[in-house]
Amino acid sequence: MIMILENTFLFIQFILLFFWAYWMIISLFGFGKAKKIRDKKPQKRFVLLIPAHNEEKVVGNLVENLLHLDYPKKLYDVYVIADNCTDNTAKISRELGAGVIEHFSLPGELRGKPYGIKYALDVIGDDLTKKYDGVAIFDADNLVTTNYLKEMNNHLLKGDRLIQCYLDSKNPNDNWVTLSYATSYYYMNRSWQLAKSRLGLGNAIGGTGFCVDTHLLESVGWTARSLTEDLEFTMQCLLRGIPAKWCHHARVYDEKPEGFISSCIQRLRWARGHWDVCFKYSLPLLWRSIRKLDIRALDGVMYLLNPGKIILASLTSVMLIVSYFSDSLGIHHVSMPVWLWLVFLVYNFLYVAIATAYDSAKRINKVKAILSLLIFNYSYVPLFIWAFITSQNKTWVRTDHSKNVSLEDMHLKKSYENIS
Repeated sequence: MIMILENTFLFIQFILLFFWAYWMIISLFGFGKAKKIRDKKPQKRFVLLIPAHNEEKVVGNLVENLLHLDYPKKLYDVYVIADNCTDNTAKISRELGAGVIEHFSLPGELRGKPYGIKYALDVIGDDLTKKYDGVAIFDADNLVTTNYLKEMNNHLLKGDRLIQCYLDSKNPNDNWVTLSYATSYYYMNRSWQLAKSRLGLGNAIGGTGFCVDTHLLESVGWTARSLTEDLEFTMQCLLRGIPAKWCHHARVYDEKPEGFISSCIQRLRWARGHWDVCFKYSLPLLWRSIRKLDIRALDGVMYLLNPGKIILASLTSVMLIVSYFSDSLGIHHVSMPVWLWLVFLVYNFLYVAIATAYDSAKRINKVKAILSLLIFNYSYVPLFIWAFITSQNKTWVRTDHSKNVSLEDMHLKKSYENIS
């Protein structure tokens, strides 16, 4: 029995060490200033889609924001997808000058963002590739830096076909919950997204602020139906050998829930979607990585097979405790040194502080940021476990939005120029 326990303990440690080393090596490439693509003349034509379900409190600010981007007005259109709305979302959007596509589901039909987007794309039809070069999608609560389409134009002209811009928070300082969301953004955007882009690996689109080449979208089709349709579409493209690219110099600001319970409901949906995509795409991506010797596909598998550093960090903490008390368990001689685990943990704490200092557009308390992220991550562990058990539950639960502020109100209109 002791031998089985020792071998299991050692096996878990080696798995953890492998993932820690993998992430740490990648994250090293996230330090320093992000290189910007050379600006090119505006050429590409865009359609900007805003899926919205009863978003009358916030949609107006985004519509006005998008209608005043620093890009020729004749080269882009803005459409709000009023998805089963029972409020004034459609009316407000029309009055401000956006096009509106109203979608009403039939009785018994599944509802949610993926289905609203699919309906809008069907309505646009053949005009998608005839009139436009790129489709960009935003959530109704977002705000976007005015250089967004300039940067997407640069990427499309470079040959990129799927691009994610920098994800930031609209309300980082509301309380510890919103601070934890923002801190996780700053950390992952630099240690994962920017680092992987420098290594030539594929990035991940984040549900909002992404742009896709219309011909790629037509080829792949909008068939993503999981609760994380963004992750699913990323993997569908990766299966075709087309990785997502990262844009560090344009930002989308997302409103995060202030309540802890609301954040748990939102993250449970994300966790269920992650497991769903993992079950569907891990083996096909692994097979592609072997058949095509595609390192990007293998990297995609790595991302899907672990729900993130959240569970890993928790297990590492358990390792520290077990190692400390391993004498009483009789497995001390197979326990790796405590200092090794501490090195990994301290490295991540320092990385969080550095990423927050580099990339935060607003003043953030580094100690509070780290502490909030710790609580946030540990609370994710039971959510991932429950999501695994209930992964077939595809019920879409809407997150309420109420931050009625403009880009000017946030004093962030030109902030990206100072922090990118």
